[in-house]
Amino acid sequence: MPDKLLDRKPVVERYLNQTPRSLSAFSFTNIFAWKDFFRFNFKVIDECLCVFAKNQIGSFLYLPPLGKGISPDVIDECFEMMEEINRGGGVTRIENVGIEGLPLFPTDKFTHYKKGYEYCYYRDDIASLRGNAYKSKRSSYNRFASHYQCRYVPYEEGMIGECLNLYNRWADARKEKQPEEDIYCSMLDENRKVHEAVLKHYQQLGLTGRVVMINGNIEAYTLGFPVNPAMFCVLFEVVDLDVKGLATYIFRELCRDAAVLRYKFINGMDDFGLDNIRQTKMSFHPGALLPLYVVTKRP
Repeated sequence: MPDKLLDRKPVVERYLNQTPRSLSAFSFTNIFAWKDFFRFNFKVIDECLCVFAKNQIGSFLYLPPLGKGISPDVIDECFEMMEEINRGGGVTRIENVGIEGLPLFPTDKFTHYKKGYEYCYYRDDIASLRGNAYKSKRSSYNRFASHYQCRYVPYEEGMIGECLNLYNRWADARKEKQPEEDIYCSMLDENRKVHEAVLKHYQQLGLTGRVVMINGNIEAYTLGFPVNPAMFCVLFEVVDLDVKGLATYIFRELCRDAAVLRYKFINGMDDFGLDNIRQTKMSFHPGALLPLYVVTKRP
């Protein structure tokens, strides 16, 4: 059954292509992935596309307005629309503002806070794993390659069931390691729907997907998309955590993949505010940390 939100893809991408961007949220795929949790409303205001997200709590702007010339009037109208819906609730805000977007929000009218970072790597660093900084990653990769005979192949639609079973095993293992993190455990449960939606519609979304098969079984999968002409985003990476070195293997192979060679940078997305994920992402030595801001209006 076709998804009506997919009909919006050409329009959203036209406005995205007019907007400087490096964060993963600036993509139709990222919007589509959360369709089961938010009702998205798209409104053109003064030749800018505004993407509103609404749930039972209220309405907020999922991204800053998209387009070439974003005027203060556009931003003011967005806040007026949200305030009308939210009726004084505390959810009126603009999410996923990058550092390049902050000048749109003068500090006499707006306030902002940093909610985290996305991890940006040089693709060639991960593809080569050269130098002392990557010694442990090379060892991990080589250990996997010497112990397992595997196939690294494109993801296909018929693999969705096996990939979701792998996701369930991966999520359960993550929960066992972080049982006290209630928010993280809930996030893992919610993300199953996100993975299912994206895996089901990966062709319409134009994603690059790969799996690693060991003994005929899918033990890892990854999907991603270009954020801009120089940057590729790894949207998903799920592996059997019992297979040592597999996470390093699939990340490196993706960075060496012919479909990704044109990109200089790899966006590894954020760390959910969790220290163990932060440590893992930092262990691959990002070339830059891309801050994510939330903007609200001063009283």
